[in-house]
Amino acid sequence: MTEALFRDDAYLKSTKATVVAVEDDAVVLDRTVFYPLGGGQPGDTGTLRMTSGATVPIVDTRKGEGDAILHLVEPGSDLPAAGDKVDAVIDWDRRYAH
Repeated sequence: MTEALFRDDAYLKSTKATVVAVEDDAVVLDRTVFYPLGGGQPGDTGTLRMTSGATVPIVDTRKGEGDAILHLVEPGSDLPAAGDKVDAVIDWDRRYAH
């Protein structure tokens, strides 16, 4: 369900994506540069930038059902809706430190 761009290029810092689903406090995108928790590496953090200019803080990334990757939002954040276009941007300094 989520195209894992980080598998082909671990140095990508951002991508344009479309929101596929919103589940509780998690957003599923059609494609992502966010690496999910696994293999001894913590999940990425960063932001989703909406076309309106608003940002949604991502506090963790986890594997979901099937090929879905869950972008966990900061509690209390305004969530995007399915179909919204976003720029998914990782916290590169944090990723690089790991």
